[in-house]
Amino acid sequence: MNPRVVVLTTYFRPIIGGVESNAERLARYLHAHGFGVRVVTKRIGATLADRETLDGVPVERIGPYGERSASGKWRLLPSLYRWLVRHRADYDVACCVDYRGVGVAAVAARARTGRPVVLQAQTPGNLLETSWAARAVIGIYRRADAFACISHVLEREALAAGVPPAHVHFIPNPVDMSRFRPAADGKRQALRSGLAVPAGATVCLFVGRLSREKGVMDLMNAWNEVRPANAVLLVAGPDMTNHPWNEGPAARAFVDRHGLGTSVRFLGPIADVAPLLQAADVVIQPSHFEALGLSAVEALAAGVPVIASAVGGLLDFIADGHNGTLCPPRNPGALAAAVRTLLADEAFRLRLSARARDSVADEYDEQKVFARFGDLLRRVAFSSVRPA
Repeated sequence: MNPRVVVLTTYFRPIIGGVESNAERLARYLHAHGFGVRVVTKRIGATLADRETLDGVPVERIGPYGERSASGKWRLLPSLYRWLVRHRADYDVACCVDYRGVGVAAVAARARTGRPVVLQAQTPGNLLETSWAARAVIGIYRRADAFACISHVLEREALAAGVPPAHVHFIPNPVDMSRFRPAADGKRQALRSGLAVPAGATVCLFVGRLSREKGVMDLMNAWNEVRPANAVLLVAGPDMTNHPWNEGPAARAFVDRHGLGTSVRFLGPIADVAPLLQAADVVIQPSHFEALGLSAVEALAAGVPVIASAVGGLLDFIADGHNGTLCPPRNPGALAAAVRTLLADEAFRLRLSARARDSVADEYDEQKVFARFGDLLRRVAFSSVRPA
């Protein structure tokens, strides 16, 4: 028997980021495997319906209107609390994908509804803040029935914050292994031709928002130091418009100023990065911090070795010299050295590539990971005592 699950996420489609994508894929999996599931999220704009069905999953938008912002998750709380109490007969367990904010409403509502709460930890640092207000919020989070942590860093953080060990579970954000996979030689060449990659060139790829914490300017400085003669750097991802950490304009200006335009191309936001990964020889993820680093998992699933910063969740699956190369964060010189090595040593690059997919095929496979998540939801939903 499967429980009825309400998936709570501050933002949802049409906003698409790591959190929103994971919420959507989890809801789709639960629906396909016989769970009663609905998504409750924040209103964005009046042009979106308050209620609609996406891929068979009911989606309900509540609370105040407002585009994505840091304060949105807190402005949603009163409306979400009221919804959870009013609809307590309609769900068996609440699942908060990225629990910041929405987890407060879910745990607070639990006191009235008896409905258990699973929090999915997606962002580091939330349980380690020390202000009085943060400590009060952390005390609320600790009362959840389970913490699903997407990386071992977050798992350790939850334990350090006093979450009972029996409530802490390592369940990473997964990838669709059928979609992210190496391309056959013929398709790979066609993809590279479609990208106008020069014959024989090595393709390096960055995937992510053009934001300071993703190490975009570290990468620009490293590429300028290397200045490879027969390689291209493709930069795929959106600017962080109106955000203080937006590095898009600075990165493009750097490329122009240093005459790198023939080897660096900015592709903008890409809806489907799987073909880009299939065309790449190396993926570079020089993040300053990273809860997990799903783009790197996707790259490995596609058989592409990764150069990455030795931080956060990236350390869970990138093994230096086995499926990629690790280097210290915020260090363009070390990053340049790693790029130079992989560009110069094709045999080494191919050895890393040959081991890449197998290194993530088990622990990050979508079907296996979401099956574990479903098992957790069943256990929590049917082992908790609820009022009649």
